[in-house]
Amino acid sequence: MKRWWHLFLKFSLTLLVAVGLGLVYLNAHLTRQFESLSWAVGAKIFARPLELYQGAPFTLDQVRFELDLLNYQNVQGLPGQGQYQLDDQGIQVGIRGHAFPDGVEPDRFVRIDFAPRQVSSLTDGRAQPLDIIRLEPLVLAQLSGAHADREIIRLNELPPRFVDLLIAVEDRGFYDHAGISVTGILRAALNNVLAGRFAQGGSTLTQQLMKNLYLTRERTLSRKALEAIYAILIDAGFSKERILEAYVNEVFLGQWGNRAIHGFGTASQFYFGRPINELSLSQQALLIGLIKGPSALNPRRFPERAIERRNLVLTLAASLGVITQTAAEAASKRSLSVPKSPADRIGRFPGYVSVVRRELTHDYSSKQLTMAGLKIYTALDPQVHRGLVEGRKQSLARLQDIGLDATAEVQLGALVVDIPTGEIQAMLAGRDHRIGFHRVLDARRQIGSLVKPFVVAAAIEQDTDLHVGSLVRDEAVSILDDQGAVWAPKNYDRTEQGVVRLETVVANSINQATVHLAFGVGLDPILERLQTYGIPVGPTKPPATVLGVSEMSPYQVASRYQGLLNQGHLAPLKAVRTVVDETGRTLSKRPFQTSRLMTARAAVQVDHMMRVGAKVGTGRAFGTRYAEVMASKTGTTDDGRDAWFVGADGRRLGVAWVGFDDNRKAGLVGSVAALPVITDAFQYVQRSNRSSTLPDGLRYSWINQSGQIVDQSCEGAEKRPLPIDYPEARAGDCGAGDSDSQNGRWLKNWFGG
Repeated sequence: MKRWWHLFLKFSLTLLVAVGLGLVYLNAHLTRQFESLSWAVGAKIFARPLELYQGAPFTLDQVRFELDLLNYQNVQGLPGQGQYQLDDQGIQVGIRGHAFPDGVEPDRFVRIDFAPRQVSSLTDGRAQPLDIIRLEPLVLAQLSGAHADREIIRLNELPPRFVDLLIAVEDRGFYDHAGISVTGILRAALNNVLAGRFAQGGSTLTQQLMKNLYLTRERTLSRKALEAIYAILIDAGFSKERILEAYVNEVFLGQWGNRAIHGFGTASQFYFGRPINELSLSQQALLIGLIKGPSALNPRRFPERAIERRNLVLTLAASLGVITQTAAEAASKRSLSVPKSPADRIGRFPGYVSVVRRELTHDYSSKQLTMAGLKIYTALDPQVHRGLVEGRKQSLARLQDIGLDATAEVQLGALVVDIPTGEIQAMLAGRDHRIGFHRVLDARRQIGSLVKPFVVAAAIEQDTDLHVGSLVRDEAVSILDDQGAVWAPKNYDRTEQGVVRLETVVANSINQATVHLAFGVGLDPILERLQTYGIPVGPTKPPATVLGVSEMSPYQVASRYQGLLNQGHLAPLKAVRTVVDETGRTLSKRPFQTSRLMTARAAVQVDHMMRVGAKVGTGRAFGTRYAEVMASKTGTTDDGRDAWFVGADGRRLGVAWVGFDDNRKAGLVGSVAALPVITDAFQYVQRSNRSSTLPDGLRYSWINQSGQIVDQSCEGAEKRPLPIDYPEARAGDCGAGDSDSQNGRWLKNWFGG
């Protein structure tokens, strides 16, 4: 017997040492894991911030639109953070702070007053004037590769009563126990015995955290035992505040498709579209109530259950003195205030987010974009996007009305670009928010008459005698190609004018005159220059290239027109402005650089031809909509398969394509299908005139309908940019008679007669 007793002692001692060593190892392992605990935070993509100052070109409607986008609440009394209040003179706003790459905008109360179409004054809460304020930028999307978006928060960012509510409902002994609650375990055991099954777990907040972080969700005694051991070890090694902060960021609170909603910060945005520190007592109680069963208590699917659980949380909190009975009763009477669908940021801007992703993949790995907490600041302008969306709606509705979109299959792609910088301010990848085939970036379609400004620019660069007033034949033309086939293009309206000014070729999109011009100057040099402009020509160099058989995407078209309308300076298109890491350190800032697309002399003259198009040509519905001097070009391909429009003011350029994905005959026309998309894109922004500044080598002169330089006083004289070496008209010279003008010599040299 004594021998067996010694063996038992040795075995027990060995087992105790083994268990002790195991616990030491487990404790060290858990400690390392918990100390290094971090969450994979996907990159946030931001729009441009709204900057306001005295004289800023924004109306009350525009400012309110952006506040609503940011989920500010319109209130009747004095606004708090994340709220605004309207009155007869302006708007009062409790601005949320934001750490920008170039400095911090603090939380503060501001008042904004307005004059017609601009901000008249900015003052703070003490009525002191402010120079400038910035609203926090709109979050367009948060990139995530692990199917879980995270809005990481600190304890001091929670509402004042939130922690007390949480502990009262989930773990009243949190600050007193050592990771597990003995009374809770005994109570759960009794309930399980009475239920005859594993019905209740008796878990503390620490145990719940251990389960979420390190264990499975299976309901077994072995898992519960490990959960308890882990909780005791973590509780012994870390402060209650550290454990609580981990819990509020890890707790599971819902599911949206394949995306798990973890943490109260994320859940606040998911269910209410607002930061958690702006939630009401009723909303806080709803979130805390979801812990018990996020699926069964989903307020969007089961609002009655969610209300019942919320009210139970409020009643319990009141009974424990965490809140007053009056506050609990008032909060329990409030509606859920949960929108029917989540604030789907990426759903509103899928086309733009896609181009941002493509830009970022050149410099950042997938891991960096989905786990490193980067902040991506872009050039997206919500006001431009707003107009572009309305333009899309108007265009599709019009096509429905006239029977060209009976099957609701017409597609479109559109974007708006800042001309001087090449920054992309808005983009639509299709007819709706669903992202699939990206028609701005990936659709290659014939560009039709959009090529004509580049053909004319190439001709001006090739032949210095040409200018906006030069005369070009508009007559029937037949070309025999290399295969012996006859190519005889016709004008869209099947008419001929005999002779037209060069600017009219662009403004009215005249096919036959374009072909005469190209062959008059020389088809090969024209095609070579088109290639240098970035217009695809192809190995066989078909003459139809000058009428737009080249295939390009809307993105490529916008890039070429940006250079043309920027006095020949090409700036690469870009959406991303700045990338910063989670500490605020700037990682990259896209440098501004330009290259020469064409001479300023050619670009500016073609620019003026496009202004005529916007005033009296095929784009006049765009140009006459606004008081400013605009430029435009329409494009339509054979059988109306593709409709294009390019429109610009002094700062912005818009490009739209409309057509069917299967390239069917559709009868679409650029001025009907595509023009409204871009026209509306300019309605919510400050517009400006196209520049009247001329580059070296050009000066303003006056010409008549025959393109002759005349005196300003002559009837019908029009001011146009002409080469500086052309002689000025004598006083009173109105070009009467058939003078031997530059136009006449040019026509004779190329076409005889």
